[in-house]
Amino acid sequence: MDGKLLRTFLAVADTQSFHGAAKRLNVTQAAVSARIRALEEAVEVALFERGPGGTRLSEAGVQLRPHAEQLLSQWDQVRAGLGRQFAGRIALRLGCQLSIWDGLLVDLTIWAEETLEKLPLSLNFDHESNGLDMVRDGVVDLIITGEKPAGQRLDYMTMPPERMVLVASEPCDLADSDLPLFLNLQLGPEYDAAVLEQLGDRSGHLFLGNALMARHYLARRSGMTCLPARMAHKLHPVTGWECFEIPRYAVYSPNGPSADLVQQILPGLSEITKEKGTP
Repeated sequence: MDGKLLRTFLAVADTQSFHGAAKRLNVTQAAVSARIRALEEAVEVALFERGPGGTRLSEAGVQLRPHAEQLLSQWDQVRAGLGRQFAGRIALRLGCQLSIWDGLLVDLTIWAEETLEKLPLSLNFDHESNGLDMVRDGVVDLIITGEKPAGQRLDYMTMPPERMVLVASEPCDLADSDLPLFLNLQLGPEYDAAVLEQLGDRSGHLFLGNALMARHYLARRSGMTCLPARMAHKLHPVTGWECFEIPRYAVYSPNGPSADLVQQILPGLSEITKEKGTP
């Protein structure tokens, strides 16, 4: 059984809301719906009852809940044990929460090769999982995420935020009555709020999970999308759009097996983001 499905099931059960579960897991509501649908198809029964009062567990969901909690607990124990056993096999595991930061990990790899010589790295581009959980569970040693960790288990370095701009394949104005198709990347709460406030439903939405896919689509077809300013080259800024920022943090465990290597990598992140800047 996919652990993501069970974690999503428990999040919906706890919050009694697909929206609340999406916020807790730091994923889109569409991803939550897809996971619950996949889990219900796997067990061949509806797990939730949806109504005006919210989303509640069905009778089958009530029966599944303790089993789901037990399975995840056992899996976490097994994974933590294996992580400790094989922690020395890979020097440093890096990840990012959003697709707009995939290139940053590649730049960091190049910086490590040039500055630290032969430090082995592995990169994780799982944009559906919760980034902080990935660090807590030992899946990655450092994650680039828009979520600041709470508590004392994780540490973080604040990075320059991403300035987001609306760009299109052709010049246009946000006040135009006929706007091009909007490629919605669903990049978190700040992004979703800005898109809803400034764009609303005045454009058709095509949901994509990857910023490079959006750029490739715009190169082949007409449309518009919201990207970091540093990725907006060769595209036309949409007049009338008010730019906003997505926060950015490098989160890691100060007591993790690769904590010393993380400290060697952090100066590279600072150097790379300073060089690229945030126009």
